[in-house]
Amino acid sequence: MDNQKTVLFLASLGTSILRAKEVSYDKIQAELALVSGLPVWQVFTDDTTARAMNGIGGTHIYTVEDALETAIIHGFTQVIVVPVFFGEGKLYTGLRNRLDFYRDRIDVTMTAPVVNDEASAKEVAEILLAAVKPHPDMEYLFVGYGSHVSYNASYGNLEAAMREKGCANVRVLKLSDRDCLGQAIVWLKQREADMRDVHVEIIPLVIAWGDYMASELYNSEDSFMWQLRKAGFRTVFTGKGLGEYEEFREIYTRRLNAVLKND
Repeated sequence: MDNQKTVLFLASLGTSILRAKEVSYDKIQAELALVSGLPVWQVFTDDTTARAMNGIGGTHIYTVEDALETAIIHGFTQVIVVPVFFGEGKLYTGLRNRLDFYRDRIDVTMTAPVVNDEASAKEVAEILLAAVKPHPDMEYLFVGYGSHVSYNASYGNLEAAMREKGCANVRVLKLSDRDCLGQAIVWLKQREADMRDVHVEIIPLVIAWGDYMASELYNSEDSFMWQLRKAGFRTVFTGKGLGEYEEFREIYTRRLNAVLKND
């Protein structure tokens, strides 16, 4: 690999919340640059958000196509794309499809998503548990969104890995499932969370905080958290994206190092 001709793209859906970008994407960007010694550009796959956030907070935000065109113009011959996405769902495959249009003009390599098999699920489970430090007298709901069928395996593998670590008080749910709330209530009742009057903590499986998940998880009376409270559970919410945990951000440098070693 020629370092002078290689650029990294940190690719995400993006967020319109400046603080969320600063405490997650910006930190991942800095850590990737430190580990690799390569230039790292932030790329939002949502074009509207990319253009709205470009330059705010002093960070240049590219759309996918703008980043690729700019890299080619500046003489880069290789792009290594590090997507933040949790699983190989629509966002991951959509990004890969957009990159494919440029593979005849520039060498493009894409790292794996956060969870893509049982081995990575075990790795991520260990990291999440170290970051969150679940208390044995509380119940934990890790809630993600991805609607693609691949997320079923990602979340299932993650929950199984956490159970292997002895965490019976952890459940992984997909918010896009119609019966997500019902699944949570049934599981919590089986755990007698209401009878024991314990706290139930919701941890979003999103990298950077955004308006959509805020609305779905806790901002309105119909949100996931408030529905659980109405059902009689003492529910609290972390209000943090996973990118705010230093332990979790290390996943992206690991994914990058795996590619660099094979280059």
